[in-house]
Amino acid sequence: MLKKNEEYTEKEHSAMVLNGSSFAVFVANKDREKFAQFKENGNEDLSDSDVKSMNILLLLEKLGYPMDELGTYLYKEVIFEISESLKEITGKRSDMEKCRFLLKELNNGFSNFYFEIAREYLEMGVKPFHLCIEDTINKIDSKKINTDVFYDIFGSFPKEQNYGLQAFQIAAYTLGFSINKDVNPPMVKKLSNIPDNIRLKAQYF
Repeated sequence: MLKKNEEYTEKEHSAMVLNGSSFAVFVANKDREKFAQFKENGNEDLSDSDVKSMNILLLLEKLGYPMDELGTYLYKEVIFEISESLKEITGKRSDMEKCRFLLKELNNGFSNFYFEIAREYLEMGVKPFHLCIEDTINKIDSKKINTDVFYDIFGSFPKEQNYGLQAFQIAAYTLGFSINKDVNPPMVKKLSNIPDNIRLKAQYF
């Protein structure tokens, strides 16, 4: 669980340095402070980049993510970088290739995409980065999920998918892209033990 930077003991700081999460925790706490200000004062005194980050955090909160966990803020970084990659997409053939490459990167936990966020920016290992996100996902509070937002992002019949692909959908949503709302209803099968002759008679009632 995240605490304010100044609330960590010397022993805790040492442990964070050893496991490589010290800078990531510092960045997450700064984001948490900004998020509290954002919810109270709106976009006031925030850069465009910060506003984008805060709106992603707001979405994650509406999806039941705990806002006092490091993994939520790490996941925000993933979604932010995806949205940066997607914002230039115009529908050209070459853009579709970029999307396919990005999706391939998101499916690979040790891809350069994750390496740049974890190692190059947050100065932490890729494995701890993923483990922290996974731990946070396990703490999602289903009672706090805004169902309208959930269905707008994932559709009425969301398929099981990894968090890299879900991050892609969330990022696309922040840019105004949405899934096809004309979702086909699930196939409804007949009851196997109803005789055909009874079914035929029922047509005359």
